[in-house]
Amino acid sequence: MAAQTNSLSQNETPSVPIWHERVEEVDHLPVYVCTPKRTIGCNQGSVNRTDGLTVSVHWHEYVEFLWLQEGHMTAIVQADSYELEPGDLLVINSGELHTTRMNNRVSYCPYVLIQVSAKRLSEYFPNLELLRFSTFLCREEIERTPALRDPLTAMRQLFEEHAEGYQLLFRARFFEFLHVMYKLHSTLALRRGENATARDLNRIMDIVAWAQANYRQNLTLDDAAAHLNISREYFCRIFKKYTGQTFLDYLCVIRTTKFYEELRSSELSIPALMEQCGLTNYKTFLRTFHALYGTTPQKMRQTTR
Repeated sequence: MAAQTNSLSQNETPSVPIWHERVEEVDHLPVYVCTPKRTIGCNQGSVNRTDGLTVSVHWHEYVEFLWLQEGHMTAIVQADSYELEPGDLLVINSGELHTTRMNNRVSYCPYVLIQVSAKRLSEYFPNLELLRFSTFLCREEIERTPALRDPLTAMRQLFEEHAEGYQLLFRARFFEFLHVMYKLHSTLALRRGENATARDLNRIMDIVAWAQANYRQNLTLDDAAAHLNISREYFCRIFKKYTGQTFLDYLCVIRTTKFYEELRSSELSIPALMEQCGLTNYKTFLRTFHALYGTTPQKMRQTTR
């Protein structure tokens, strides 16, 4: 699904199709959930893909709770960087620009992931558009708060054991968890105004949509800066600040993930697919592909046939 270029005012959040645009509630639960031992109906391109646990900068209109179980994850949320260890909890609020990267390769999803739609949350919180949960809770904080630890542990166990009628207990535990997060780890934010931070966030969202829509073309830093009507130097600075990577690195990741999708279904040669996806630097492409998927395009094509 191709992204669409948007003309943004200073106070708007762009409406752009992205990797997980909506929550697909599973198993008659009020959430989407997956755990290391059980995943149902994995969202398109969701971060729990086992073929690449690096997710480029994006945003979505739901709240996401990610409870890391193994490994080490780096996350950048609204320009703030977080280093997650096992037991830490990351919370992505609706509309927040973020990117995540697993710092060691694993063969399965090493976390408990719970996604709650804005529509569902609005049933519980009348001021949802102003509600912001704390972004990061360390393992020590969760361990010394049984009212958080116990529901999280129970939800994972209930979902994985999948006993008949478990949904009732899961819902009860989920509401316990949500209540504690609301009481202890949430604030009511001011409405986003026309300040420099809001303008820069909208600029990054705009350029992400533009890059996703035009990645096949020969895009340059000057093109990106001109699209936003700002200087090249300022563009480079704010893009790195809010995404943790350069625009050209981001563009290479987007093109490489598109190449990967085509590789699994197309009979075209690898050079032809590279050209189709806008990839021109073979050495950079190979390095990026290996970082994302742990192998080479040639070996991956052999295993998918």
